[in-house]
Amino acid sequence: MLVVLLLLSTLAFGIIEGGFVTWFVFFMLLPFSTYSLLLFFTPLKKMKIERSIEQEHMRNGDSLKMTMTLKRNNRWPIVYAVIREAKASEVLINATTQPMQRLLLVGFKKEVKWTYEIEEIPRGEHYLQGVEITVSDFFGWIKKTQTIPAQRTVVVYPNVTKMIFRPLDMSMRTGTGPVSSAIVRDTTMVSGLREYQPGDRMSWVHWKTFAKTGELRTKEFEDQQSQDLCLVLDCSPSALFEEQVEFVASILNASVRQQITMAFLSAGRNRVLFEAIQTESQLQEVMFHLASVQDDLGDSVNLLYGQDRTLANAAQILFVTSELTTEWLDTLTKASKSSRACLCFVIRSKGQVMSTQEQAMEKLARTRGIRVNTIAKEQFTEAFMGVLK
Repeated sequence: MLVVLLLLSTLAFGIIEGGFVTWFVFFMLLPFSTYSLLLFFTPLKKMKIERSIEQEHMRNGDSLKMTMTLKRNNRWPIVYAVIREAKASEVLINATTQPMQRLLLVGFKKEVKWTYEIEEIPRGEHYLQGVEITVSDFFGWIKKTQTIPAQRTVVVYPNVTKMIFRPLDMSMRTGTGPVSSAIVRDTTMVSGLREYQPGDRMSWVHWKTFAKTGELRTKEFEDQQSQDLCLVLDCSPSALFEEQVEFVASILNASVRQQITMAFLSAGRNRVLFEAIQTESQLQEVMFHLASVQDDLGDSVNLLYGQDRTLANAAQILFVTSELTTEWLDTLTKASKSSRACLCFVIRSKGQVMSTQEQAMEKLARTRGIRVNTIAKEQFTEAFMGVLK
């Protein structure tokens, strides 16, 4: 070890040569060498790291301010410590404008706090595993590194634009008159039971099950499984995928606020279906999914969704995409034969001019009975204002 070798060398030189200078050098190095040796045997595992976030519920583009606290169980002096995030998500590292590490002058303090900020944190589920702490002596002779667990998950939800949701007028299966609600429940046809969720009507509770087990269970009806109104998110790779997610989140938020029940299909590489979204807790489940959903569908639209039963059983389809492709148009055409309405929202950038191919796809969709509405992010608030005209 360098410290021991240096100390023994000066000691031997002082014994052999003697004199004031040699012993002065030895006694000058002695406290620094002693500290380095003691630091080498000082355990770092007993240190703890605590995290605190000022804003728990975060949305895309918010600033993340995280306060870190280093706690020790003794006052053994530490000259300085370099602390950085260990195994942070790549997206989080790329999003920060400041280095996710800090040089701290610890000294005799048992507790040290510092704060770092990530501006415009992206949507997603970000994992923080722990921090890596490196301590050193005065001259860098001894360096020790230890990873201290400090797990934290930061969920960043998509932005939500306030809007008034207006579903297309629908006709009853057994009549021709329009109905004002997108969902009409036949409460005489019970198809099953599910766990009670806040917001369920008391008339839907299965009281016989409650009397036997003491657990609240809610009846499911035939029309709830038919998914009369279905919202579909196209998860094909796109530069405007964030805008698509934000638009879908806004529609779902507005429908729950207006007490309109709908199903939601996340059409990605892995099919994710939420059969009936009507309560606040169900909305939070969908928002959690939208926080981490990725545009990973690829070129397998017909294979995964060409015979999708949810689309086939839906009486009304709201399809959100940024590019209307032939594969999706064929899939929606099959579904629209059994549904009463199919509306496609194509997300565009502000001022973006439609190409000749896009115009041809929109014209083809209209000839097949699929309504197309091109919309930019700045128009989300009024998305359904003129759609029924």
